[in-house]
Amino acid sequence: MITWTDTAKEELESYFNRIRPGLEASGADASEVIEDIRRHIEQEAAAARLTVLTGSDVTRLLAKIGVPQPEPPPAPGQPATSPALEEKPPLIASGGQPPLLPLFFGVLLPAVAFLVELLTGMCAGAFFDPIPSFWHALLVASVPIINGLTWWSLTRPTPWHVSFQSWANAFAFAISLYYTFLFIPLLLPGLFAIVFFGWGLLPWAPALALASTLVLRRRLKLAAGCGSKRLPGFWRGAVFAWLLLIAASAPVWLTRSAMQMALADKEPTKQRALKLLRTIGDEDLILRECYGRTPTAANMDMFTLILGMGNRITPEKARELYYRVTGRPFNSVPAPTVRTGRGAWAELANWSWDSDQGGDRVGARVTGLYLESSRVDAVIQPESATAYTEWTMVFRNDSPRQAEARAQIILPPGSVVSRLTLWVNDEEREAAFGTRSQVRTAYEQVAIRQRRDPVLVTTCGPDRVLVQCFPVPPDGKTMKVRIGITTPLLLLDETNALLTWPHFAERNFTIRDVFRHSVWVESHGEITSKNASLAAEQPKPGVFTLRGELTDPALSVQTIGIKRDASVREVCARDTFSSPTTFVCQKLVEVPATPPQRVVLVIDGSTGMEQVYPAIANSVPKIPAGIAIEAFIAGDTVSVVRPANIKADVDFPATLAEHISNIKAVGGQDNLLALEQAWDAAAETKNSVILWIHGPQPILLSSIEPLRQRYQRRMSGPVLLALQTEPGPNRILEQLSDISSVKSVALVASLSETLDRLLRSWRPDSKVLVAQRTKVSDPPVDARADATSSHVVRLWACEEVERLISQQKTTEAAALAMRYQLVTRVTGAVVLETAEQYRTHGLQPVDPATVPSIPEPSTYLLLGLGLAVLVASKRLKLKSRSAAHP
Repeated sequence: MITWTDTAKEELESYFNRIRPGLEASGADASEVIEDIRRHIEQEAAAARLTVLTGSDVTRLLAKIGVPQPEPPPAPGQPATSPALEEKPPLIASGGQPPLLPLFFGVLLPAVAFLVELLTGMCAGAFFDPIPSFWHALLVASVPIINGLTWWSLTRPTPWHVSFQSWANAFAFAISLYYTFLFIPLLLPGLFAIVFFGWGLLPWAPALALASTLVLRRRLKLAAGCGSKRLPGFWRGAVFAWLLLIAASAPVWLTRSAMQMALADKEPTKQRALKLLRTIGDEDLILRECYGRTPTAANMDMFTLILGMGNRITPEKARELYYRVTGRPFNSVPAPTVRTGRGAWAELANWSWDSDQGGDRVGARVTGLYLESSRVDAVIQPESATAYTEWTMVFRNDSPRQAEARAQIILPPGSVVSRLTLWVNDEEREAAFGTRSQVRTAYEQVAIRQRRDPVLVTTCGPDRVLVQCFPVPPDGKTMKVRIGITTPLLLLDETNALLTWPHFAERNFTIRDVFRHSVWVESHGEITSKNASLAAEQPKPGVFTLRGELTDPALSVQTIGIKRDASVREVCARDTFSSPTTFVCQKLVEVPATPPQRVVLVIDGSTGMEQVYPAIANSVPKIPAGIAIEAFIAGDTVSVVRPANIKADVDFPATLAEHISNIKAVGGQDNLLALEQAWDAAAETKNSVILWIHGPQPILLSSIEPLRQRYQRRMSGPVLLALQTEPGPNRILEQLSDISSVKSVALVASLSETLDRLLRSWRPDSKVLVAQRTKVSDPPVDARADATSSHVVRLWACEEVERLISQQKTTEAAALAMRYQLVTRVTGAVVLETAEQYRTHGLQPVDPATVPSIPEPSTYLLLGLGLAVLVASKRLKLKSRSAAHP
């Protein structure tokens, strides 16, 4: 217990009276400062073990603790200065020159680390992105700014508000603490990397900034004369900083939380998660998960790592969620950046693993893999109503390692791949045709294990093929392939036909926006196109040409109009694949249409379909009278529109059209449940048709087996017509490719034109012009000889293969397809590099003399002369037979 003498009390009170006006004039709380000084004196006296405190002791202790000194009294005769005119003393007294280490480690080093990362993306390129957004950049930049201002304020007598300084310091502390935790895995490697030009200090910047922030806070407390009291506002400043960090990272961890909810077993929970993802979900984050990225690839979601958030999303599940949220296949958009480094560190963005390599699906986009050039050459034979197209593609790989190019190609209706060529060392190598298992095994052995140069083509649904090329060499090298396609023309009537182009349904390579397909079409009949990019020419009499360049989207919708001679109804072609030689005759026959008794519409409710709902609605009233109509809308739940649900006096087609116009497309929808219900409804009536109008179906969201069971157990069930409104994969059709009642309707020109043509075929008096192909030993004398190609023969063989498959004669079907060099449901084509590789897998490459090809322009004259000679010969034989048998 310290005893204060009266002199000590008077000395201290006199001192307080002298400094009180100055404190009050500065805006400080005079009572708080005085009490703080009194407490300091008692602490110093106790430390000096004084039992009695005198007036001289008080004077000495006041000088020791450095408390504010009162203004000296005015000199005799000099007027006193009013407190209002006096200069205000600083609220924070200078605590002396602050140390330089906090300036270096708390200001300069964090500022350098921030600028280096901002300009080069070093950490983002090699490890993770510590500043993935603009808001993160602001928060990181605040640390050296706040520390710098605090250090500067400690060197000057300029007044500062204690609460503001304390808040700002706590704010910098919280940000530094967050990034210190973030960089903990890099601290030990950073110690070893310090020897390399000091770069190892950069991961230590947050931890050193944190320590410097604490040092500056202590100096701030001493300068403010707080003694043992804490600076105000620490927790408020820290919590405010953490709230801003949470807000900056909210889209990430909210998206991850909703993705975890979507994995729940309960359907209501899944639906709530999907609504949340569609509303506030981060699509880029979901897309990154589709590629199996780690959370440190392009951002660091610390909250998810700390809280756990359940198991990580698998790429397969993420791809499903991406479709459910956006309505688009994940590989329909460019691949996300693996790393976000810049400059020299940007090269690390290419380091990603293609987990779908060598599989039987297109899978993820491969960074650095491009379609460098594309050339489409077509020859049209109007009289035989056939065309042959060769699509030559060159793939370029700018990544530092080998890559596999994969694409699913939609063929023109009824087409078949009849040629496959790969350029090896600038030499053309033709394919070998074998069973699906043969060619896939050969491809996997040679391409994936031996890493040589094969290309593989197999079917993947009606009028679809999967093309795989490996390896596309790295560092800007290329790989060149060619696919030959035999196509029957789409006959509108006896004088008009259409040809559509093959085009991509999905791909794992990039097609740049400026890319163009080079197109060249020739025919000895008149051909036209509505696309102004294709120029019409007639270089020689009897030869018509269309040439130009088309964008990739245009390739999927443009058609070629063909004029043909209506008098040519039957042609014959020599079958050179059979022994002895036979002929295939093709005859154009008008077949009366059989209108369905009931049409059940199944309409996809996915995003993107809203653009075609008006066309569908306009077509509904055009459905011929007498055909029963109902509709199933595939949304989050299946909605049914049928006459039983509408008032009897209401025009049902008009009501249905209005209902279709008002559909709200959202996300990606599961169409299987709607198809099952539609099948049940259509099966109630004989001769029923299910017309399924849909967008891409990249994911099987539920089991296909219930629908397959319906078709397999009732072979005469309703016909399913699938009409896809835009290019894209269709996993449902892939799984139903062996069902003869499931057919694909080609989108020709536009959806409105396609629907109008289909609905006209349902009229009771309508007739359909079809090509009937039969094999004969001798052609009829009145048939026109087709000397131009053997594509009529190939189309007959393709139909025969399908007939054998339907009879469960797959071995005979495969043998026939291999003999006629066709890619079918039971066969494929593969190009290998060496003869030894072919022998190892029991394959034989085809003779180049037997493959179809695009004739040179000069060949057309010879073909025309040959055709004329054959026709004349037929007529002479006919006349001689008539003369011999009058």
